[in-house]
Amino acid sequence: MIPTTTSAKLEKLTHLHFYYHNNIAGPRATAVPINPKIQPVDLRDPASLFGRLTIADDPLTSGPSLENSTVVGSAQGMYGSASQTEMSFAMVFNFALTQGKYKGSSFCLLGRNPIFTNPRELAIVGGTGAFRFSRGYAMLKTYYMDMQTGANTIVEYDVYIRHY
Repeated sequence: MIPTTTSAKLEKLTHLHFYYHNNIAGPRATAVPINPKIQPVDLRDPASLFGRLTIADDPLTSGPSLENSTVVGSAQGMYGSASQTEMSFAMVFNFALTQGKYKGSSFCLLGRNPIFTNPRELAIVGGTGAFRFSRGYAMLKTYYMDMQTGANTIVEYDVYIRHY
């Protein structure tokens, strides 16, 4: 239902805090390159990763530990290495929430993610359920990254969403 001028609800601002777990290796991988390059990736050389596109279904947790935190949702989408001069990804994700007040709702995140910049900001450009007609931003900070392989990364998210 589209709100009208006579039935419109007041807009709210919601703050969500969680951790995003991205694992691209091993039997519990949550992200898979869909066009893997033959040459190995060197995290010190952005050009070695340029053009790689990855599909992900990454868990979101209430704390930084995947084993000792509640899973509160999943980040489903894709990211691609979009820079030849720095480690920066173009991200297109749906964040589906599975716990708490917003269980069953989702929001869409879109933007440029320069992974070695802390903090960094990405846009919230819509959503479903409680987040219909939403807009906002997410502040990201890398909590942990395996610098040897880049295979395991944990990112802290602070999300601010305006919605009805």
